[in-house]
Amino acid sequence: MSIRGIYQGYALQQVDDKGRVAIPASLRATLVARSAREMDPKEAAQIVIAQHESDTCLVAYDVPQGEARFAELEARARAHAGPDGAPNDQILRRGMAWDTVSFDSSGRFIFPSFPRKRAKIGKYAFFYGLGSHFEIWDPAQVFASSRADTTMREMVTHFLEERGEQL
Repeated sequence: MSIRGIYQGYALQQVDDKGRVAIPASLRATLVARSAREMDPKEAAQIVIAQHESDTCLVAYDVPQGEARFAELEARARAHAGPDGAPNDQILRRGMAWDTVSFDSSGRFIFPSFPRKRAKIGKYAFFYGLGSHFEIWDPAQVFASSRADTTMREMVTHFLEERGEQL
């Protein structure tokens, strides 16, 4: 996979009162590049937003990646089938809690209300690229998570200080 197809980068973005936020340029470029390979360009300006399986944050990726993730979930659900052979729907329920939303040419989209509330995202959203997807965190949740990296905490602190804010 070329570097163009890898979600990398980070940014602290302001979320307005209506829940609008802009995807950072580096992540947005990857979203479009990965989607444009397999989709109508009109549909390429979409982002899939899902609940993280274990952290209080969101994960996001392109629609083709969402399709691949569904196939992985379905395989896991079948691998953990019940005694009657039925797929484990709990795996699907947990993994399929996602929304697909469009974004404009500036990368702005409106956060779906439930994922935003569940991830406790308020005034700011911290975007962090992880290769096949990126995470979206509320800054306070970065500090509350025992699994968040020290560098992530330092980045959030830095970006808040640049804006004259603190947790």
